[in-house]
Amino acid sequence: MSKIEIERKFLLKSLPDLEAEQIVDIHQFYFKNSYGIWERARSWISSNGDIKYIHTIKKSISKSSNIEDEKLLTLGQFNKFKEKCYRAPSEAKYLNKNRHIYKYGDLNWEIDVFKNDYKLIIGEIEIPTEDYDLIIPDYINDILLMEVTGMKPFSNRSLSLKIKNLTK
Repeated sequence: MSKIEIERKFLLKSLPDLEAEQIVDIHQFYFKNSYGIWERARSWISSNGDIKYIHTIKKSISKSSNIEDEKLLTLGQFNKFKEKCYRAPSEAKYLNKNRHIYKYGDLNWEIDVFKNDYKLIIGEIEIPTEDYDLIIPDYINDILLMEVTGMKPFSNRSLSLKIKNLTK
């Protein structure tokens, strides 16, 4: 199902001093298909017991917006995607992160703690329109280093590791 995702991203120095509503362990595998398009398969294992597997293709349409095609996968389909990545490591990447979700009115702050050599913490929030007047709450402002919306080095795919550098 296609949707437009509009988000802003921020580099943070720590997690907020606040209990998250939910913490999710995320494993993402990226694969560049024969058309040169990056596909992503993600496992989502949440502290609330929710487990899902999601396939996504994103196309950038502006600095903060993407067209996102997502569909749910079975565990078997997710494992096949993952195996495809290991069979063609030059076309594949991987990342693992913990996502801490904080309610903010009708929106959610999603704060990702990357579990790799980068030791980065990135907060993102999906907003309804590109010109949405985002008021950043104190619990984010207190730990905010800089906005990184649209900066390619801070995209999940850029931060992921090449599969050939990993063991199964």
